[in-house]
Amino acid sequence: MVLAAGRGTRLAPLTDSTPKPLVAVAGRPFLEHILEFLRAIPPPVLVPIVILVAGIGDLMKVLVIVSGCLWPVLLNTVEGVRAIDPTLADTARVYHIGGTLRLRRLVLRAASPQIVTGARQALSIGIILMVISEMFAASSGLGFTVVQFQRSFAIPEMWSGVLLLGLLGVLLSLGFRAVEARVLGWYHGLRAVARGSR
Repeated sequence: MVLAAGRGTRLAPLTDSTPKPLVAVAGRPFLEHILEFLRAIPPPVLVPIVILVAGIGDLMKVLVIVSGCLWPVLLNTVEGVRAIDPTLADTARVYHIGGTLRLRRLVLRAASPQIVTGARQALSIGIILMVISEMFAASSGLGFTVVQFQRSFAIPEMWSGVLLLGLLGVLLSLGFRAVEARVLGWYHGLRAVARGSR
């Protein structure tokens, strides 16, 4: 996330008071197109390529899951950094708040709602890719078991595996909501105050 926040910082819109380096302005559209192209590649398509590179095993599963979960978090982080209030950015610049302090106190805090949104999307994508990677060239795992039951026409067992996957998704989602409520308590409180003042 820190890497993504750093990348987002370079892609963030520049205010009139900010000096505009030629490389940052000229390279931004090119970098955006590369990121959008890589994001558009469906991760399941990468499974055979990852098998060739990493072999069959846990490393292959992890690489497939990471290749799918990286993009929601990265792109949401970039959008969150772009949406930083210019007044806050200018205030930090006037008070010479830079480096890690700026990253920790301004950039990550302002972008954290978007980062958490990307992580929530990545959670569901990760579960799907976990099952898909276990269906390809694996000898264990829930996806492998569901496929084996389907091939042997053990339909009740197959549906029990599908229901177990659904239950796993619900439990992970509830756990993520609890973590989000704790991490972003300040943000939800701020929104509640803004709604109450209308």
